[in-house]
Amino acid sequence: MFKEILLHQEFVDLEHHMQLLDRKLADALQRMRHGSSPDLIEKARQDERQLLSELDRLMTRLRAIEGQLLQFQKTATRH
Repeated sequence: MFKEILLHQEFVDLEHHMQLLDRKLADALQRMRHGSSPDLIEKARQDERQLLSELDRLMTRLRAIEGQLLQFQKTATRH
C-alpha cells in the first residue's frame, strides 16, 4: 500500500512537471517563430530539442507508473 501511495505522488509530481515543460516548449516555439536573429532562433531550436527529449523521458516514466498502479488495482480487486 505504501508503494502505491508513493507511485501516485510521483505520478502527480510528474504531471505538474509535464505542464511546466509544455509551457517552456510553447515559449521555445514562439521564439522560433518570432526570433529577431538567426542566433536566437537557433537557440530556441536547441531548447526545443532538449525539452522534447526531457518530455519523452517524463512521459515514458508516467506510462510505467500507470502500469504499476493498474497492477495494484488488479491485485486489490482479486482479494
